[in-house]
Amino acid sequence: MSAFERRCFAVAVVLGLIYLALLPFQPYPLSWLLKPIPMLLFAVLAWRAYPGKIGVCLAVGFVAAAAGDFFLDYGARDGLFIQALSAFLINQLAFIAGFALMARGKPWLRWRMLPVTLYSLLLVLWLVPAAGAYQIPVAIYLLCLYTMAFMACRVNDKVDMLWLGAMLFVIADSLIGINKFAQPFTYAIPVIVICYFTGQTLIVLGVVRLNGQVSALTK
Repeated sequence: MSAFERRCFAVAVVLGLIYLALLPFQPYPLSWLLKPIPMLLFAVLAWRAYPGKIGVCLAVGFVAAAAGDFFLDYGARDGLFIQALSAFLINQLAFIAGFALMARGKPWLRWRMLPVTLYSLLLVLWLVPAAGAYQIPVAIYLLCLYTMAFMACRVNDKVDMLWLGAMLFVIADSLIGINKFAQPFTYAIPVIVICYFTGQTLIVLGVVRLNGQVSALTK
């Protein structure tokens, strides 16, 4: 990373940690502004790492994630749920496109796809029937969430930060559905936010690291 990129990443992480630390004090003024900023900074890092189509896709994904964060926080996680779901759906679709471009020429099947495949099947069987009026949107979202993870598995030949981040992203989003539709649980919000923020942080780190490896090979 350049000095500018390191500063962007440091600011994003610090703001994310501040948001986590302030969770017990919600609602407080401007929490809806604090939460999206790290994702917007991650969008800048992803675009700078891959200035072409890949970077645009990943940047759009992080911007959409920022929008989803805004809707979840500003809407108290229920009032703007459909808007948040739509924003995170765009997030997933953009990541799918970006990861697919990064994985061009790579094998389609890898052993580490098995756990997320089984987990996604369990989610479909459990969450979709419990989602009531949201069954179709939830089913579509789960399919896109799985496809995102599937594409992330293809990007590298080994377990890396991008893959780990995508798996945490799957866990975070699935816990939102579980808590809302199937089985509410104690401390849901801090657990979900920690998984989500850690996952997104690992994704952007994985993207930047992979770009560094490609650059080193082409020199």
